[in-house]
Amino acid sequence: MDEKDLEFEKTLDDSKMLLEDASRVADEDYEFTLEGILAEFGGSNAPKVPEVDYAPPQPAVTMPLPELPVEDDEDVPEEKAGDEAIEDIVPALDTPQSYSLQQVLERTVQSVLDEQRTEPVLEAPRRRGLFSRKKLAETEELYAAPAPAETAREAPRQEPPAEPEPPIEETVAEYRDAAQGARRASRLSALVTLLMWLPQLVERLGWMPALYAEEPLLHVLPYLVALALVCVLGREVFVYAWEKLLGRKVTYELLTALLCLAALADAALALLSPARAASAALPLHSVAALAMSCALHGRAMLFRALYDSFRVAAIGDAPYIVTTTAGGAAKRHGSAAGFSTLAQRDDVTGRWQTVVLPVILAGAAVFSVLSTVQAGSWAMLAWNLSAILAGADALAFPLAYPLPLRRVTRRFAKSGGAMAGYRGAAVLCRSNCIILTDSDLFPPGTVTLSGLKIFGEESGKVFSYAATMAHASETGLSRLFDNLLAQEGGQLETLSDLNFYEDGGVGGTIHGETVLFGTAGFCRKMGVTLPSGLKLQTGVFLAVDGVLIAIFAVKYMAAENVDWALRALRRARITPVLAVRDGNITPALLKRKFGTDAHAVYPQLSTRLALSTGDGEAPCALLYREGLTPYAELAVGGKRLCRAARVGNVLSLAASVSGTLLAFYLSFAAAYALFTPLKLAAFLGLWALAALFDGLFADRF
Repeated sequence: MDEKDLEFEKTLDDSKMLLEDASRVADEDYEFTLEGILAEFGGSNAPKVPEVDYAPPQPAVTMPLPELPVEDDEDVPEEKAGDEAIEDIVPALDTPQSYSLQQVLERTVQSVLDEQRTEPVLEAPRRRGLFSRKKLAETEELYAAPAPAETAREAPRQEPPAEPEPPIEETVAEYRDAAQGARRASRLSALVTLLMWLPQLVERLGWMPALYAEEPLLHVLPYLVALALVCVLGREVFVYAWEKLLGRKVTYELLTALLCLAALADAALALLSPARAASAALPLHSVAALAMSCALHGRAMLFRALYDSFRVAAIGDAPYIVTTTAGGAAKRHGSAAGFSTLAQRDDVTGRWQTVVLPVILAGAAVFSVLSTVQAGSWAMLAWNLSAILAGADALAFPLAYPLPLRRVTRRFAKSGGAMAGYRGAAVLCRSNCIILTDSDLFPPGTVTLSGLKIFGEESGKVFSYAATMAHASETGLSRLFDNLLAQEGGQLETLSDLNFYEDGGVGGTIHGETVLFGTAGFCRKMGVTLPSGLKLQTGVFLAVDGVLIAIFAVKYMAAENVDWALRALRRARITPVLAVRDGNITPALLKRKFGTDAHAVYPQLSTRLALSTGDGEAPCALLYREGLTPYAELAVGGKRLCRAARVGNVLSLAASVSGTLLAFYLSFAAAYALFTPLKLAAFLGLWALAALFDGLFADRF
């Protein structure tokens, strides 16, 4: 404590001692006058009080909310009403609330001393998310609101898109046509590919006549025509690969296109070149057709998933958008501008493929030349190139991102939500936190009034004051007290100087009277005398000028959908941030009502107020339904989408690298008996099976 603080404390002690002496010598008939006071203390010998720079205490106290050691509110009898409903838990006031001069002086001095402790003591959270695992110092704040002059400069601004977004109806029509076209091409190519594989399976079983293996026109020409037909059906893959290549990006579609071209060239050489026909290497035309069918199926799933998202977005203006703030994902009212642009951006698989696949493609070209030189016949160049490209073009590529996206968007569409693709999901799950407000945890209908007790005031004034304070605080109690006021035929009063307090309440001025409205701990902190033996835990107290005038027994009921959402968030390890304004809603209340608090974070009042309002960045998702369930589904589903896409991408790249090296080794060693289309398809299928399982369970939560 520095010299200024010591001087200020000494001054307060001296003032307290003087006031105590004055109260002891004063009798009831003594009248204090200004002349008498000046005559006693205003002379030349009057002590001079040192000047101290002192800032008045702020209304929002930065102290943690005390827990009330009382019984659960479920003991409140719901069948009673009025004063009879809470007679057992709210005893009557024993004596009138009058105060002596000594009590007023002691309370004033103690309040000044308490409010000097402006340094909050924070408890380090147990999980990552909004707050770090590092233990916070006592002077370290969780949230620093920007100064008014710096708000415009430091606030996150949403940059406008480079090009204006087309109407959402046009985007929906475009992706609907693209999805339908890709679906038809995928089905036709799958049918042709199946017809190409059936003869090889029959031949493998030894049921084909000997003429089939001896005549090239029978075991080469039909496959050449079938592969050419598959390439015509998959012309969109060639176009997309060429467009990306012009943009200096290599994707798996380019590997598929080159594989089909190399397989076509090898089949033509096997039909026309005697040197190639004499080789023991079997053409890989059926493997190339299988890769093209999988690529078309992946594009069909991608277009269908985006179509589902845009179809939901085209319903109309979304009641809520899900965006990101400093505290995590938040549900806000706002515009959906930028949603379609964000949804159509490249995903994580495209970015990783742009880095890895050029190296694999260059290696495939070099390896094919080395294998051809080792074989000593340039007629095998097309086969070596097709073999190495077939190993590099993993069948898991089309499943890495389109499959989990298709699964989660279909679930979102059923629950009334839309996600802006992988980019939107990645932005939402980056902080791994979700901001919850009063209405999210206890929606309308779950907060009821089970009883009330009024002390010496008219019911009309009590209801008007309580409804005015609840309405101004914007808590979950607003609708409850608005309905109560409407039933009594009252009206809201004019409120000024609204202040929020850390201890779970609000204060303001109505008709010149100081009104306090909040929890029992808040009222005790503000010096309001409460009945002894109070058993009400989730009650709301109303005091005017420091005198208690009403107690409201409020009951919070657990909603089934909120219970499921909190458990889903806990299983997904997403941290809920309680940006609540109702002092009764705490992690302890969630634990009692739902059996779990989902490891929720309960920040300071300034942080809660800042997170419950304000704007965010561009919309990452859209919500068309009320309740916590669709909101939690977006958060959990977005996280599972990101995880499934990353795992599928790792599996596909690992399959591509291992397939390239294995194909080079077998082709360089001329192990044509081991390098058959069936064995190669089995190798690629095992890798694809792992990605398939990972994507199929992306929407299971």
